[in-house]
This record gives sequence, C-alpha cells and structure tokens, in this order.
Amino acid sequence: MPQQPESAARTRICKVDEGMISRKIRVAGRITSYNADTGLAVLLDGKFGLLVDTELALDESSGEWATERLCTVMVIGHVERTEQSFAAAAAPPRLPAHASTVQIDMKLVLRAILIVRSPDLDLKLWNSVLEEAEKCRGESEDVQ
Repeated sequence: MPQQPESAARTRICKVDEGMISRKIRVAGRITSYNADTGLAVLLDGKFGLLVDTELALDESSGEWATERLCTVMVIGHVERTEQSFAAAAAPPRLPAHASTVQIDMKLVLRAILIVRSPDLDLKLWNSVLEEAEKCRGESEDVQ
C-alpha cells in the first residue's frame, strides 16, 4: 500500500514560530511583494507577515499570483530557519513605502511546495475558524 503524504496543518500566519520548524503547514494571506530574482515573497495577513521561498512551487500557473498585487493565495510548505548566508544573498523583497508596519520573523521561511491563487477565500473567515479551532484544542488539553 502506498504511503500517504504528510498532511499540512492549517495555521494562521501570526502563529508561525520557531516551534514549527520542519513542520508542513498551510497558510493563507496576500502576496504583498515578490522578488523574481530571489524567488522570495512576503505573505501578509493583517499586521503579520511571512517570508515564502517560492522556488519549488513555480510552474506555468505562477503568473496568476506573481503578477497580481495583493493576490490572495493558499500556500503549503515546510517551515525552516534561514541561514545567514541565505538571508544576505537573497535579500527579502521590499514592502511598499506606504505599507503599515508588519511583523515578520526574518529567521523563518516557508519553503513552499504549492501556491494556489484563491481570490474567493475570505481571510477573515479563515482566521476566525482557525482561532476557534485553537481555542477548542486549548480547552481539550486543559481537560486532560
């Protein structure tokens, strides 16, 4: 019987931290900037951002999200810690000057294996559902 691929944990961008290194996650947000030279993008949700390495996820449909400003996407990938050499050689894309302050952990990068343009995704609903799931998990852990 063939092995099933590891499932991706649905996660809010604000919850991505060093405790998730090596985990496969699924996040949703808006691409605020993309650097075609380095393959790095900034995925934003509210005041929180995440560096995304798009190199493994680029295909013929990438133009759908790479060329649209503030395109809503769903990204699946593995969380990794960036190395100093990586951060220096592949500087992250710059956010527009008029953009509000965004909290991005520059030591973490999501190595995307799939990026899907999702124009109909309601990010507010996505986040509220995941927040409720987090509360339920917290309550069930308290009971045990």
